[in-house]
Amino acid sequence: MTRKIIINKKPMRAVIGRLFLGVCSAALLSAQYATAAETDTTFGISADGSYDDNRYLSNTNKQSVYILNVRPTVGLTLENEGSQTTFTAYGAYELSSDQAVQKDRFNFGAGVNGVYEYEYSTLTLGGGFDRQSVFETEFLDTGIYAGNNGTRDRGNASFGYKTSLNETWSLRLSDNFQILDYSTTNYNNYWSNIAGVGLDVALNERTSLVQNFSYLHYEPDNIFMRPLNTYSYLAGLSYEFDENTLLTVTGGATYFSGDYRWSAIVELNHELENNQISLRGARELLPSGLGGVRQSDSVEFNTTYNFSESVNYGLSASWRRSKDLNNIAQLKNEFIGLSPWVSFEVMRDLNIRLRYHLRRQRIGLGNDWGISNLFSISIAY
Repeated sequence: MTRKIIINKKPMRAVIGRLFLGVCSAALLSAQYATAAETDTTFGISADGSYDDNRYLSNTNKQSVYILNVRPTVGLTLENEGSQTTFTAYGAYELSSDQAVQKDRFNFGAGVNGVYEYEYSTLTLGGGFDRQSVFETEFLDTGIYAGNNGTRDRGNASFGYKTSLNETWSLRLSDNFQILDYSTTNYNNYWSNIAGVGLDVALNERTSLVQNFSYLHYEPDNIFMRPLNTYSYLAGLSYEFDENTLLTVTGGATYFSGDYRWSAIVELNHELENNQISLRGARELLPSGLGGVRQSDSVEFNTTYNFSESVNYGLSASWRRSKDLNNIAQLKNEFIGLSPWVSFEVMRDLNIRLRYHLRRQRIGLGNDWGISNLFSISIAY
């Protein structure tokens, strides 16, 4: 059996277009069954001005830039008893003070998400298409900021299903598909699919045994690269401290290219009215825009606190170490981020947010850190 791999970009863009049309068709079909639902339409616009003293976290050639981002949004929600379907769309125009650092660019996107609850089960569907600047996406795609000017087109579709088999056992099914197409040749176009099966066993009112099996397929749009598969099994416990706080700890192994690697995920979520805390630590294998898959060790912390009716503040902090497993050297890259912010509601539906973002990164064999300080102010209505 032979496998045909297409290297030029036109077929990949055509597939993204077909995926987007499929998502739109599914959204229209969902809307037909929600004609009796309550309808809520929202419009918004935000403007964000920022200064970054080292845009691409270089430790030798710092490049500072001022950026203005204007972003209008529109949303439509159809809600009925037990079901909710939401359509969203946005456009964003970024103007840069230095075209050599980052060019002016128009980004856009649209998507649909649905949650449908039945007597013993819940179904979730989602999908969409977006075009973003590589700077906004390369850290999530590769684990590093590399300083590439360009755009990334992404089409995605997702499915989730959870059902109670009886009072003790519950089953979870999920599938997440995405296609990525870059305008720059420094990254590799690919599509990936992650399918998962979960089986939970309630040990008592607060504690459950959690089991997750997942399969990742990576298909590159490059004749010099081969498709890759990973298989993971993680098991652990989920514990509810109270109705607002949930802790889940799982660990296990991932099989990749004839090798077993240990994997683990720890998640803590607390939500009480407008006060929220989330903590996630993980070692996992993820698809990479640099080609193949990468191993990511990460810790992420986010908190939001409602100080008064008009004032909110919060903090985001993260650490990540990653390495691309398809490279012979498998060099490690490390990142640290810290971002406090405060938001004021100056009048009804008009908010101003002030934010500072510290980023530190070192790549490969170098011991020097690239450090960036970003200051921003945004107005949202």
